[in-house]
Amino acid sequence: MQLRSTGATGVEFRKFCDEFPAPQNAVDIFKGHWASSLPGDLQSGDAHLFTHDPRPEYAAKAFGSLSGMRILELGPLEAAHTFQLEKLGAQVTAIEGNAEAFLKCLVVKEIFALNSKFMLGNFVEFLEMGGERFDLVFASGVLYHMMDPLKLIKLICDAADKSFLWSHYYDPALCKGYKQRSITFEGYEALHYAKGYRDRSAGRFWGGLAEGVRWLGKDDIVAAFKHFGHSRVEVIDDVQNTLGGPSFSLATWK
Repeated sequence: MQLRSTGATGVEFRKFCDEFPAPQNAVDIFKGHWASSLPGDLQSGDAHLFTHDPRPEYAAKAFGSLSGMRILELGPLEAAHTFQLEKLGAQVTAIEGNAEAFLKCLVVKEIFALNSKFMLGNFVEFLEMGGERFDLVFASGVLYHMMDPLKLIKLICDAADKSFLWSHYYDPALCKGYKQRSITFEGYEALHYAKGYRDRSAGRFWGGLAEGVRWLGKDDIVAAFKHFGHSRVEVIDDVQNTLGGPSFSLATWK
């Protein structure tokens, strides 16, 4: 039982499964499309995001504990961080804009009996609606996929008094092929570095909803959080030699 991508707007898979009921059957709907290696003996991807990714633990250490915290997770992808955040005691609402990734999250939710809530849609629009506040926004791997990264930082600061961010950032010595443009958003001006995606219809495309991205420099990311109301910002780690470009983790407080 296997899924086949039919472009950026849809996927196709075999409708019926006549095999003995087992978790692997659900995983195999997306065979060849998983990034993550799922816990246990399930056959999926090769990235150990469920078991060896330190970012949820970084957040727990930065904020003392996540137990009982209402967390809004932006872009859960395959629910690996959701899985870890829930084990750390958090109550998670996760919003995913990639329909295939959202369905994978539901597979993970069922197999591992997660209590987290998954929603399909654009988390920027959800944040713009306002009204609902959270204890913490967990935003790992999403800022550098935004066409309006300053806007997202502002919305994160509005939605919670605390946030955890992991993101790539622009470094002129390490990032090539980006076009520079200065953009001002609600009183903060920063250089944005734009680049288009290659093939958004690919089955293993993990990018954003727009046709391209605008990266920010590291200092501008930190300064933007402070400008938009999170006056305390701590850099947890900063790694120069990651595959996708330089990256860092931040914990922020109002």
